[in-house]
Amino acid sequence: MESYRVLKFSPIKTKSRSAVISPRRSKQPSLEKRCLPYTTVFLSPKQAASATETGSQGTLLNGQIDAQLDGKLGQASQDLQKSLAQSKKIELQYSLVEAGRATGPPKGDFSDLLKLFPATFGADIFPPYLIIRVRETPPKPWPLTIGGLPVQFSTDKWVESFDRGQAGRGYKILEDLDLQNRRDYNPDILRRAVSAFQELKIKIRDIFWFGGFWQITISDGTDIKLLPSRIASSPSFYRTISQVPEPDPAALRSKPPQGIDYDDTIYTNAPNALLRPGIMLSSSVRTIIRNGESEETFKATTSGVLVTNQKGELFVTVATHGFEDDGLVYHPNPHKGAVIGRIIDSLPGTGISVARLNSGLRYVNETFGTHADPDGVQLTGISPAYPPHLRVYNALSMNNPFSGSCEGVTMALGAIIAGEGDKSYVAHEWSFFENGDESVDGSCGSPILDAEGKIVGLFRFKAANSSLCLSVSAMELRKYGYNICGGEQSFT
Repeated sequence: MESYRVLKFSPIKTKSRSAVISPRRSKQPSLEKRCLPYTTVFLSPKQAASATETGSQGTLLNGQIDAQLDGKLGQASQDLQKSLAQSKKIELQYSLVEAGRATGPPKGDFSDLLKLFPATFGADIFPPYLIIRVRETPPKPWPLTIGGLPVQFSTDKWVESFDRGQAGRGYKILEDLDLQNRRDYNPDILRRAVSAFQELKIKIRDIFWFGGFWQITISDGTDIKLLPSRIASSPSFYRTISQVPEPDPAALRSKPPQGIDYDDTIYTNAPNALLRPGIMLSSSVRTIIRNGESEETFKATTSGVLVTNQKGELFVTVATHGFEDDGLVYHPNPHKGAVIGRIIDSLPGTGISVARLNSGLRYVNETFGTHADPDGVQLTGISPAYPPHLRVYNALSMNNPFSGSCEGVTMALGAIIAGEGDKSYVAHEWSFFENGDESVDGSCGSPILDAEGKIVGLFRFKAANSSLCLSVSAMELRKYGYNICGGEQSFT
């Protein structure tokens, strides 16, 4: 990239629908305030000339152009560095993602990546991340993606930023399939992989496809020499349960996070109140003993999506662990709000429950509006959550009272082996969101959407000592007879 034109723009979505603009949150969460506002796009002179001639820059970028720069990479430019420091996405003349897999720059030339940030001494693609190696890490927040790949910065020459685990040393399985030959991952491959481990009598807790390799959690003491080295022609890596313990449900049952602003507005008090995904929900108060003292606590989570069962009855999805045995659902919390519903059923193995709201309450499957998306996002259905509908590195979004509106990236598709109910496994996804190292306590139950407004999953938890977040596939709702409900609906 000898010379370039840089366009810094604010992504602003506009829709052709005639619906009234969705209200914005009454309180903006502090994590949302930290989200970077811009996208920086590098264009070659030819691309820039073509865009200018057709007058298509604004249309191409789908937003408002805030700055335009011309120059050469490697030359000191305070304006360019400022633009990059304010950008959640940096788009190059080429993509580092192809069909759900990480790919290198053309001809293996990393020189562009080495010139983006000051004091860079290395750049590596180690899926699922692009690693920029610098002598001094830039201040956070960092960009979410560069060339479509999630990015991490490191001052270490060798650190890989992601622990894949130990490579299997056993036989290859599913050799009739070739995921390395650009064949797409699909539910049948997942089913066959799970069945193969069962036939080998190897107990696994979960299995995920990271767009080029598999990562599997196994029981402690499993002989690495017996573990398949390749599945469908792709390398397989293993970690033990003790290395990646499941989160303690008790740790998820706490008061709202301290030290950050979150949206605890009472939306039922608004004129013509219309509830929606992403409002704060809470459990009943529970008294615990901490350091010899009694303390009142409650569990804070996020409202999910409006669904209907086969009888046409209305429910709202909620996080199972976020409520006490009485099943009472408070909004926003038991101290300043009131009971707005009660849990009716739980879906084994998914972490999802469904609640019936009080008679007269209205709900719509549409998110709060934001600066970038004043109309909000209409939830248009459930994503099958496998290619071509969803691939690794596809864009995601989430809007809840704790993280606010934030963007993310799909990191892996797979399943957790069910420990309850009659299902052999439950589909899940791993995701990475901007401000990924920040706490997302309370986000549990939040819908995660794709670029088309389809529901990919429902947030479960953020992994310990990691930036990755786990969600259960929204397709599990259909398996239990629930589907997304359109339009404004009133509970009776």
